[in-house]
Amino acid sequence: MATANLHDRWARRAPSRGFYDGSDPAVQLSQMAEMKASGLGGVALYHYWFYSHQELPAVESTLLSSPSPLPWFLIWATESWSRRWLGDPSPIVDLTHEPAVAEVDAHCRHLVRCFERPDYFQWNGKPLFVWYNLGHFHRPAEVVDMYRSGFRKLGVDVSFGHFVKNPFEVPHSRLVDLTYVFEPRLYFGSQRAARGSGAKRMFDHLRSVLGNRASTQLLILLDKWQQKGKVYHATDFVKYMGSPERKAFLDSIDGPLQEVLSPGWNNTPRYGERFTALEALDPADFGRLIRQAQGMRDDIPPLINAWNEWSEGAAIEPCAYFGTRYVDALVSLSGPSA
Repeated sequence: MATANLHDRWARRAPSRGFYDGSDPAVQLSQMAEMKASGLGGVALYHYWFYSHQELPAVESTLLSSPSPLPWFLIWATESWSRRWLGDPSPIVDLTHEPAVAEVDAHCRHLVRCFERPDYFQWNGKPLFVWYNLGHFHRPAEVVDMYRSGFRKLGVDVSFGHFVKNPFEVPHSRLVDLTYVFEPRLYFGSQRAARGSGAKRMFDHLRSVLGNRASTQLLILLDKWQQKGKVYHATDFVKYMGSPERKAFLDSIDGPLQEVLSPGWNNTPRYGERFTALEALDPADFGRLIRQAQGMRDDIPPLINAWNEWSEGAAIEPCAYFGTRYVDALVSLSGPSA
């Protein structure tokens, strides 16, 4: 682990096709065609729903009105939007921690429109819907039950998944049907203080006493203390991925598991000098990790984060600096990934 020069060449990322309008349906469909040609088997889309309205709906709207070149499913980004990385916890767009039944039912009606598309991905014969952060809700079990009930009212049975990004999220696996383990977010969390279940219980207690704003401000101070321009070495990360300690952690999680894998990470565009980065993986290591994930569960597609996540240095789309190194690693594999 070392302090990085923000201008290191390995950190530079930009799409080789030039900058584009991601809300343009023609761009979206051409990217999906390129994904398919690269050997990808599907697309997992972030879903930004805030009960009063939906943000960034462009790709979802396209797939609701046009045949998709690939199967797809939704990951609900269950978080409020704020400028936390700038030290301001004030919400820009707020997602309630305690939704009402009527709000959940309205959301379910929208989601069923997606689930009914012939190209929507199903797991165990049911549409797959994944929660990014169940811990956002004050009572996650109650919220999951509300959604199961809401879908039953509409005559739909759904497979639920969620993301584990920190150890304290493991208990939520009992509430859903499958778990995605998000790397390198989990790796980063394992290297930092106050990421275990005890720390989460303490934070929840502080939140009940101090309120959301003050407790979030404490988290920001903790982030500032821990995030001071850290780079994690790719070789250390690859060793961690095959370590007995990580295997023991995965074995502690209830239910079916699958991986979310990234070719690297660098959130400098948002965090500036307080960035966190993982050196770009060697394409051979990246391909090997994907192959291992495919062998973990062949019925649950491993996820790659992401096709075009340029703001966090995790894109596999052809790059002006890296070329097609990660696409080439995918083409050399057989079997679907999303």
